[in-house]
Amino acid sequence: MNSWSRVMPTIGQRRWALAAGVLCWLGPFNELGTKAWAQAQRSDNPATPGQSYLTGDWGGTRSYLERLGVTFTFSYTNDLLANVSGGIKTGAVAIGIFQPQVDLDLQKLLGWEGDRIHIHGLVTHGPFFSSTYLGNILAVSNLEAGPVARLYALWYEHNAPGDLWSVRAGLMLGDSQFLQSDTASNFINNGISWPTFLAANLPASGPAYPLPAPGIRVRVKPRDDIMLQAAVFSGDPSGGNGSNQAVPLPTGTVFSFSGGAFVIAEASYLPNQGKDAPGLPGAYRIGAWYHTSSHFGDPRFDITGLSLASPQSTGIPLEHTGDYGVYGVIDQTLYRVPGTDDQGLSAFLRAGGVPNDRNLINFYADGGLLYKGPMSGRPDDKVGIAFAYAHIGDNARGLDADTALFGNFFFPVRSSETMIEMMYQAKLRPWWTLQPELQYIIQPGGGVLNPDGKLRPNAWVIALRSTLNF
Repeated sequence: MNSWSRVMPTIGQRRWALAAGVLCWLGPFNELGTKAWAQAQRSDNPATPGQSYLTGDWGGTRSYLERLGVTFTFSYTNDLLANVSGGIKTGAVAIGIFQPQVDLDLQKLLGWEGDRIHIHGLVTHGPFFSSTYLGNILAVSNLEAGPVARLYALWYEHNAPGDLWSVRAGLMLGDSQFLQSDTASNFINNGISWPTFLAANLPASGPAYPLPAPGIRVRVKPRDDIMLQAAVFSGDPSGGNGSNQAVPLPTGTVFSFSGGAFVIAEASYLPNQGKDAPGLPGAYRIGAWYHTSSHFGDPRFDITGLSLASPQSTGIPLEHTGDYGVYGVIDQTLYRVPGTDDQGLSAFLRAGGVPNDRNLINFYADGGLLYKGPMSGRPDDKVGIAFAYAHIGDNARGLDADTALFGNFFFPVRSSETMIEMMYQAKLRPWWTLQPELQYIIQPGGGVLNPDGKLRPNAWVIALRSTLNF
């Protein structure tokens, strides 16, 4: 380990202490906010109306444009990440994303009722943290993308009167529309943001941050507590042939119509969503997806039927046609502070499964608890704990056993990876949140060897996220 790696944990600890000091100093200046910035760092949905901005109203220009139907939003999110123990090596990095976006309300602009356009850019900086320092499956930050500059979204949406139905089409994301949980969106681990049974198995991780894909989504809401939606996306957001094998992702804008098609459908039951509802609000979702690509590589066998670990193997994975999965989501408020709209305790639980013979991860689950308003005088702060669990599929585990059989007798058989995340989110201004975190990764990589031949140890990571709305 070089001297830089040895000093980085100390630097990370000092940053953590500094963050705590900043929280204490700025605490008295907290102001009330209206809505959570749920998943704002990744979402391609329109900006929430009535937001506050660091740069204010631009001398009245911003509010004037919004009255005309033009809303500009600029946000910058920065993560300081430090692996202080375990994994591959200790060390710390800083990563961030800048997102300029504009929303056009065509009803205000042109009189077209229910129509709007969303245009969204994405610029990221900083190195990959998890693959370098941890070698884990459940990436620590949902911002990790490497240096990227691209058009992130360009879509057109029509909403029928009363939101009875809507259609969205263009360059867009699936992770901001499906498998959603308002409670889960407050956590930063990438597995929780786009569940790993999709992210680790689909070509280029599917239509999700940081790569959108052309698609069309149809949503129907026959009554207030029922919502049905389905979408079809281009199969490979990277422009490849739909292979699920790991390849470097493009750094610029891609309009990909290759790699088959990714189809997803979801039904939601949404009880007690109204302000005056008699019970506590919840969201219950079930869904399924199918991918048409014929290039899903088998994790264990080659094109001749031999194990990929065999000395006689061609090294070319056997390819399967199609991939599919099912999932469920529960997001429920458990307790509401009397006299408030959304302060109190909420919980989420999600799970999904896929076939063993063409996927690295065959089962995934996550869940957690979140309390909003934990202290008097800070009604918009949040404290929470969550977990994520990714199980290695039988064929991938079989390859590990084959590797041991063919001479590497002490080669471990992977089993699963588990992540525990603890967070505190402080809203320091209506336009600024600060979120210190602690994550514990159990069996990074599922139980694998480090380059020195020793089993990769469990890891402790500290993180500090700052989000600014300009």
